[in-house]
Amino acid sequence: MTSNQSAMTKKERVRATLAGTSADRVPFTLWHHFPETDRTVEGLVNATVDFHQKFDVDLIKLMPTGMYSVLDYGATIELAPGDSGTTQLKTTPISSPSDWAKLTSASPSEGILAEQVEVVRQVREKVGPDVPVLQTIFSPVSMAHKLVGSALNDHLSTDEDAVHPALELFTGDVIAFGRACLDAGADGFFFATQQASRDAGLSDELYARVGSAYDIRVLQALKEDERNWCTMLHLHGTNARFELANEYPIHAVNWHDRESGPPIKDAANLTQRTLVAGIDRIGPAASGDIDGLINEVKDAIAQAGEHPIIVAPSCVLPYTVQESTLRPVRDWFQSAGA
Repeated sequence: MTSNQSAMTKKERVRATLAGTSADRVPFTLWHHFPETDRTVEGLVNATVDFHQKFDVDLIKLMPTGMYSVLDYGATIELAPGDSGTTQLKTTPISSPSDWAKLTSASPSEGILAEQVEVVRQVREKVGPDVPVLQTIFSPVSMAHKLVGSALNDHLSTDEDAVHPALELFTGDVIAFGRACLDAGADGFFFATQQASRDAGLSDELYARVGSAYDIRVLQALKEDERNWCTMLHLHGTNARFELANEYPIHAVNWHDRESGPPIKDAANLTQRTLVAGIDRIGPAASGDIDGLINEVKDAIAQAGEHPIIVAPSCVLPYTVQESTLRPVRDWFQSAGA
């Protein structure tokens, strides 16, 4: 920050970065799950606000459990093994392709979705108007995968037409949920496409039909609302379809830059979208290597050059990451804006 440039609010900083205009410094954010604590509105709200207060991130990505989006359709879940802190499928209402048509709409005014709308409302009340808050939502085909796992590919192979009614249902439900979150004070969305990896087993032609066709409808409907000024596309996994960053109506793109690429310097030449990347989820942050983590931050900014970037995890950090590891990131950014 130059001597005649005043400090921006977090919202001003992020908005300037998304617009490709000058900000007082590069924005940063961090996120991980809050296992078991995230099962209640109060627990997730308190954990989110506490995390924000500790690390003073420029943008809050809400972290409901990764399976929240399918619970109102009848799925049950359990804590997943490992240190991701998320959940996995326990039981599902889908046992054959014919079951997809039996699903009924999930309303944002009832059940788990209503709880997550309330999380938005309470977090907004607690952090005030100047901190960007994004709700995490999932692509319709990712929701389908959450309900049946690897069986989705079999269903699409044997009876693709049977799956489309559910994808249509999910599309409408995600749009309605997104609008309810905007009503509650969200600034936008972290839109996760967990099946957009070419390693997920869907051909480009099939993904265009069952993935992109529905994704674009969700994203376009939510982007048309002027209250949504920050939608990040998350391309999950290895060998991701990075070209979707240009094809989708979004503001920014987040991907596994250090695990599978493209590296930030190449991504800057592949898209004009703001890049959201730089911190390896399984690298120095996970191992507690503070010097290595700060070097990742510096390297991300250097790779981006003049291209707008928000330094962030490539995907969810382990919930076991130590506060003492993340605090120096906060301190580094605060000193960078001094």
